[in-house]
Amino acid sequence: MPERKTLPLPQLVLIITTTVYSFSSMATAFFMMGIKALPWFLLAGFGYFIPYALIVAQYTRKYGNRSGTVYDWLKDALSPKAAFVTAFLWYCSYFTWMVSLFMKLVIPLSILLFGQDITVRAEWFGLPTRWLVAFFGITAVAGLTWLISRGFGTVLRFLKISGLAMAGLLLLSAASNFFLLLQQPEEAWTNLSRSLSAPSFFTGTGDHFLSQLPFFIFAVTAFGGLDTVAALSDRTKNSRRQFPRGLFYSGVLILILYIGGILLWSSANDLSSLRQQDQMHLGNLMYGLMGSLAHAVSTALGLKGSAAAVIYQLYIRYTAFVLFVSYLGLLSSITFGPLKSLIQGTPKFLWPKRLTLLNPQEMPAKALRLQALIISLVILVVTFNTSVAGQLFNQLTYMTNVARAMPYFVVAASFPCFLKKRIAADHELFVANRKLSSGLALSVCSCILFAIVFQIWQPFSLGEYRDALTLVTGPLLFAGAALLLYRRGESRQLTAE
Repeated sequence: MPERKTLPLPQLVLIITTTVYSFSSMATAFFMMGIKALPWFLLAGFGYFIPYALIVAQYTRKYGNRSGTVYDWLKDALSPKAAFVTAFLWYCSYFTWMVSLFMKLVIPLSILLFGQDITVRAEWFGLPTRWLVAFFGITAVAGLTWLISRGFGTVLRFLKISGLAMAGLLLLSAASNFFLLLQQPEEAWTNLSRSLSAPSFFTGTGDHFLSQLPFFIFAVTAFGGLDTVAALSDRTKNSRRQFPRGLFYSGVLILILYIGGILLWSSANDLSSLRQQDQMHLGNLMYGLMGSLAHAVSTALGLKGSAAAVIYQLYIRYTAFVLFVSYLGLLSSITFGPLKSLIQGTPKFLWPKRLTLLNPQEMPAKALRLQALIISLVILVVTFNTSVAGQLFNQLTYMTNVARAMPYFVVAASFPCFLKKRIAADHELFVANRKLSSGLALSVCSCILFAIVFQIWQPFSLGEYRDALTLVTGPLLFAGAALLLYRRGESRQLTAE
């Protein structure tokens, strides 16, 4: 049997930080809200993210050596059935995200190779571009599934490479902005003032503080992903002690990166002039901001012509490289983590035996192949029947929006029950004060409940009743499917006995 790969604490902190932290979300926050994004990120960070990180840290301290994550956390605090339904909702929400990410992989790759997004063209090499996107997406599904099936070391390598690449992008953007500040330090306060007075560009928000509540939802989602990396807890060296520490250290670092990034970009750049650039829009925001940063650095260095063009290409192509390997790292994590937790972490009687079998590398190869087949079929259907299937996929995405938030809510809401039942002894508690821990759960639940209610209310208030209804029925359908699976598994177990 191959040696089991484990993560030391420094690598764990790097992987958690670069998985949860989103440079794209930070760039969007700066471009759409400027320095006014800071209060909302602070509120989301201290009201949702840090408390949730502490809750997850407590659960991983108790169940760090198990594979089920969400299921293991909830089965003792609530019940096995409630835990399975929540875990199933959690997996379903990631499935549509996997499909979307596999179809987006070709965009950063094309910018890296050709310096432009080829997917905006109607044809490429004489073929409809959507066929190329589908072919590349399905090839990526097959290739990544094959690599992951060869062992957990593959997942680790992808996560390490994407983490180091993202760290490089952060260093490049920070060094460039600091260089601009050193060149023109007197511009910092002017840029901050302009950023503060610039109108909000975030959809549905205005200059009034309370009208910016939609941005709070965006800020909360920018901190998503802790549940995914929690699937790595049983692969961490000395997991019950080290993984909670890694979560806490990473949580603080992620909050600092968001706040520091928004503050640095706002002080080193004129937000108003950036918004006036025709090539800058949400579809290419990361590339647009890094390209603008490259132009500013070239101007400060006195570079013109071909030299400035080379700097520009280096910046945007490295950004594309980072996004490409980040997609691969994220996909390797969510392709393996949620499926592993659902198949290996829940009772074996709920699944066909062949799906729960592990290959010699201790990977659920048959389950991974089945998942890859279904993802590939969805990509084909969406690509070749764009009118009807595209609408169905959009509705499926709507269904998972609330379904993705529900497991976070259930995990936080279960925490007071976990404490009340004294499943963990006092010396095992990450936060020793039980009342404070219950307060953390209340804070997280309040933030998530607000986000869910707003997600449902927003399309309803705009008259988009079908979308609002889909948001509500999605979790109900997924929960219904989970209950059917659970009851069928229980019946099969009773028959076997």
